[in-house]
Amino acid sequence: MVDDKIKKVLARYDEIIKLILEQKVDEYSDKLDEIPPDEDEITYETYIQKVAMAEAEEQTRNMENEPDELLGGESMNEFFSYMSVDELTEVLEYAAVNLDRGVPSSVVTALAGKRDEDLERVAEYCATTIKESAWTQDELSDENTLFEMEFQKVRACFEVLAQMGDGSSVPYVIERFMSYDQTQEFVADSIATYLERFPGITVPLIIDTLKEHEEDGLTGPCEDLVIILTAIGKDNASEEIYSALRTAFRWMKNKIYAVICLADYGDARAVPMLKSYINRHQDTIERDLFYEMMSAIQNLGGDIEDISDPFGDFQKKKKD
Repeated sequence: MVDDKIKKVLARYDEIIKLILEQKVDEYSDKLDEIPPDEDEITYETYIQKVAMAEAEEQTRNMENEPDELLGGESMNEFFSYMSVDELTEVLEYAAVNLDRGVPSSVVTALAGKRDEDLERVAEYCATTIKESAWTQDELSDENTLFEMEFQKVRACFEVLAQMGDGSSVPYVIERFMSYDQTQEFVADSIATYLERFPGITVPLIIDTLKEHEEDGLTGPCEDLVIILTAIGKDNASEEIYSALRTAFRWMKNKIYAVICLADYGDARAVPMLKSYINRHQDTIERDLFYEMMSAIQNLGGDIEDISDPFGDFQKKKKD
């Protein structure tokens, strides 16, 4: 049972985060003229939420280091660091279910900072929680429980394992993720954060998984895996990753994902392939895909002057 004083501290923490986030969103909403030029109107809200969240998280991390009277003058970081594994997992589960912003980083850090046998217990707890928790609304045993809150336990366990440098759950996470036709975005984002911390384990598993699903069109979770592979490749470029992204472009039903990833990965060798595809599919290429490919070619340093535009829009811009 979580102590009442800890509940009060967590409730206040959650409320302060909410206020800070609202303040930052309002602040950035008033600065739309400062939005980077590569951000379009559709992504304004996402961009504002991202930068506001980053600043809010920084301020709340500072708050977790400040002395708190309810905790006897200790900060949240200090107080939680002295608690046992059992006490901390109770706090984690309480925070996951009751706080809008999820589990405080001080709780995650305290669990990840345990030593020896306690650390083994933490790893076992995290692995078990990841396996036994619901990953979709349909898997919830209690229909009155909010799935978004329930999954915060899994998200926190990903963070604990990442801080511990424990990638042993990566194979299970990929296998289970692939068992769904589709999952919610925040579930995919949470999984990505964990997988990207362990490139040595993750990359070969993702590449093998994509190969197994090529003829299925690499839809659903495969799209997320391609994005994760790209994110890892930006800091850990390799021939294997580039080859996998090229192959994904060939097989993907929704090729826009592959095009965006190739541009984001940043290897100019993709330019001839993209040009060739456009020229070979002049009569069938969709407008959205064409625009995305032209943008990718330019971002990769390629010349688009020799590309025939089936929609005539680029020629119109030149005349204007």
